[in-house]
Amino acid sequence: MTLKSLSLSLFTCALLLASVTVRANDEDPQEQLTRAAATENSSGWIFGAGLAFTNPGYVGYDHQVTPLPLVFYHNGRFFFAGLGAGYVLAGDSHVRLSLLVRPEINRLRASDSPQLTGIQTREWSIDGGVNLDVFEAWGNFNAGLFHDLLDRNNGMQAAVGYKYPLHLGSWTLAPGLGLSWDNGNFTNYYYGVSQAEAIPGRPAYDPGSATNPYVSLGLSTSISDDWQFRSEVRYMRFGSAIHDSPIVDRSGSPTVFIGFIYNPDKESRHDAP
Repeated sequence: MTLKSLSLSLFTCALLLASVTVRANDEDPQEQLTRAAATENSSGWIFGAGLAFTNPGYVGYDHQVTPLPLVFYHNGRFFFAGLGAGYVLAGDSHVRLSLLVRPEINRLRASDSPQLTGIQTREWSIDGGVNLDVFEAWGNFNAGLFHDLLDRNNGMQAAVGYKYPLHLGSWTLAPGLGLSWDNGNFTNYYYGVSQAEAIPGRPAYDPGSATNPYVSLGLSTSISDDWQFRSEVRYMRFGSAIHDSPIVDRSGSPTVFIGFIYNPDKESRHDAP
């Protein structure tokens, strides 16, 4: 949660709104990488950056602002996608099954809020796992299963998501929905309260696993031959294991992402039929 739902999207590039009908100068970087994976050719470098504004749901929190650099590249079976890197196990021009490494950008410090005084720091980590991306005329589907590689939260996460891009003139509108699942280790690390952290009004809390549905709406357009604007609004509703935590005072977490992508690789683009 917090930024977790955003990070899942970034690594599967759901925030980057894949297009069903690819048009010149308005192609999703993930689709370029998927086509390159089918031939094991190299794609050109694609760079971007954005800001994520999120309300993580912790007590006393207002919002977090996180700058996010984005890099896309594919060479043979190795690739960079958003903030993650991976290796393609199998795929064609519409499907990619890959091993993926990505940062887990959840974090929490007692200094973030007076109401969190006495809470031990929760650190970011790096996750690794398997990820499936599908791009078809009926929409874009993604599923992934990941585990903490640095043994900081020792957690496991799974997620499935679906989007259906709609082309409205020069703009692409992409409504979506999905589910994320966090096991008990993950939720306990980021939302649990140990006996040492417990105080009156903040009892000890050891949550179990949580299933968290979300809805999203993306908006994108080309603003020049090489530059694209990408944005998404997402709301994830916390599962009861998170919502009931003494250090959480909201039922869910809204996130707004705004970014720009520089894509000079004109040779990998193609016109719509």
